[in-house]
Amino acid sequence: MPKQVFSFPDSLDGFLVDDELFARAYGESADRERAWMKTCIARLYEWYGPRRDRAGRIAESWRSGLESVRAHEPVDFAVVLIGGGFASPARLLASLVPSLACGVEHVLVVRVDGEGDFPSSLLTGMELAGQELVAAMGKDDVLSLLRTLAEAGRSGAVVDLAGLDDPCPEQGRVAWYRPVLDGKAAVFMEDGATFDLEALAFSHPGSEFVLYGADVDLPAGFVRGGGGEASFLNAVTDVAYAPFALAGEALEAARLVLGPGQEGCWVWPGLHPEFFLFHRTSWTLGD
Repeated sequence: MPKQVFSFPDSLDGFLVDDELFARAYGESADRERAWMKTCIARLYEWYGPRRDRAGRIAESWRSGLESVRAHEPVDFAVVLIGGGFASPARLLASLVPSLACGVEHVLVVRVDGEGDFPSSLLTGMELAGQELVAAMGKDDVLSLLRTLAEAGRSGAVVDLAGLDDPCPEQGRVAWYRPVLDGKAAVFMEDGATFDLEALAFSHPGSEFVLYGADVDLPAGFVRGGGGEASFLNAVTDVAYAPFALAGEALEAARLVLGPGQEGCWVWPGLHPEFFLFHRTSWTLGD
C-alpha cells in the first residue's frame, strides 16, 4: 500500500504567524546580526548534512541463519517547541536546522504560551534558514496537535525547548528530545578581542556569562569570575568559550566548547542525525 502523503491538519492554519512579520523582522535586523546567524546555519549544515539519500535499506545474511533487514527514512514531521520567554536565535537554529539538513520535509516551529510579539531575532533566523511554518499556540493546543498526528500513525521528532510537563508518552512513533544544559557559560579572554561579547549577548540572551582572563568591559548580563586559566578551567561546567589552546582541557569538563568566531553558533551535543530518522528492523530465519 502506498504511503499516504503527509500534511499538518488544517486546524493549524489559525495559529500560524503572518508572513508580514517575517519580512518586517528581517528588514529591521542589522547586517552583523544576520551574519552571525548565517554562520550558525552554515556550521549546522556542515555538521548534520545535508543528507543525500532519501531512505536506506540494508539486508544481511548471518552465519547463524538469521536474515536481517534494517530500513530507515526521515520522519514524517518534526516540531520544535520554544517557550514564551525564549529568545536565543542560535539555540533555536540548533534545534531547527538539523531536521532540515536530515531530510525532514514537514517542519513546524511552535512558540508555546507566549505573550507579546514574537521575538524578531527568532523570526529573522528562521527566515534565513528557510523555515516558513511557524505557529503560536497554547500548551493544550500543541498536545492536541501531536496526539492527532500520532493517532494517524505518523512518525515524528519533537525538540522540546519549552519544557512541557507532559511529553505525550503514548505517541510511540514520535521521538522526544529535551536538551538541558547549564545556563551559565565560562568565557576565557586572552585579550579584549578574543571573543565578540556583543555577538554572545545577541545570540544567547538569558545565559549567564562569567568571564576570566583579560580585564575587559562587560556588557549587561556578563559578570567577572576573576583569575586566569586555572580559575577558568575549574569553573567550567556544561558550556565553555575557550581559545584553541584551552579548548581541549575545557572539553574534559564541558559538554560544549565554542571557540573564537563561533559566538553566534550552537549545537546540542546529544541531538544526533538518527533522531530524525524512523527506523525499522526485521529478523527472520532463512529457508
